[in-house]
Amino acid sequence: MYYLQAVKAHPERISKQLRNRFVEMSLARAKLVLVEGSTQMDALPLLLEDIDSVLTADVESYLRNQYADFLILYADSNFANQKLYDGIGHLERAVEVAADKAQYTRKLEEVNSNLAKDNFEIAQMEFEQGKTEKDHEALVRAEFRTKLALYYDEEYPGAAELLSKIYKQNMPHYSAYEAVVTDKPDSNIYDQINKYDILLAVPELNRAGASATAIMSMYNYSYNPLRLRAKDFALVNEQGQKFPASTSSSIKKEILDQEHEVKMTLRFGGVQGSIQKLIYENGDHYTEKCFY
Repeated sequence: MYYLQAVKAHPERISKQLRNRFVEMSLARAKLVLVEGSTQMDALPLLLEDIDSVLTADVESYLRNQYADFLILYADSNFANQKLYDGIGHLERAVEVAADKAQYTRKLEEVNSNLAKDNFEIAQMEFEQGKTEKDHEALVRAEFRTKLALYYDEEYPGAAELLSKIYKQNMPHYSAYEAVVTDKPDSNIYDQINKYDILLAVPELNRAGASATAIMSMYNYSYNPLRLRAKDFALVNEQGQKFPASTSSSIKKEILDQEHEVKMTLRFGGVQGSIQKLIYENGDHYTEKCFY
């Protein structure tokens, strides 16, 4: 307590000795809370904030490594409680604060690689089931699991290629993860995969030179009604060029209410390159359907 009072009273005049002693004492308290208490206790984040507030370059290397060791233990506790997002965050912080970064980098890479591997293998099984049994829900689960693998390791071998195959299979279906994924990661991670509350399905996409026609469905799972105008829809090629739908498109509704679906035919002109996805963009509302 006295160290904390001294540090907060004169943050600009902290000596190296006081800074190191403060880190040492705060780490001792944090370890006690972690071992004897609960990782849910408010004390731990506050203690880490105290340490971070004085963690400058002149903190001794052995203390920086001890702090990194503590963060590894804290991460393991989070993993045991299925708090993957927080656990990974602590591992990343361990790499940042450590004086000798190599072992902590290996730990972070190992955890991410194992999580990516587990999800990639599940995705492969779901994909094969979806193709063999014509099970579109399995294909949607495969899409989710592959995205999750790439979340943990964006360069995981084979994951990007598998996702491209799944996208092609899933064109006619909504990527409604909420409806089919039961074993969800914690919400901080899940929400980064399940980003869109407006769903698109494109059962048919025809291309003739620079013209294209998309027969599609749209489901509004957002909190607001959506205005439907041709100019808000566009095809996007691999270079990121957008080709808005023309006014000759057949859109039967002007407004799509919440939890309602609409089918429409969109027509596009001047299309160039390989078409990667269809997007809907109107103010803050955005969604997309990837084709490969």
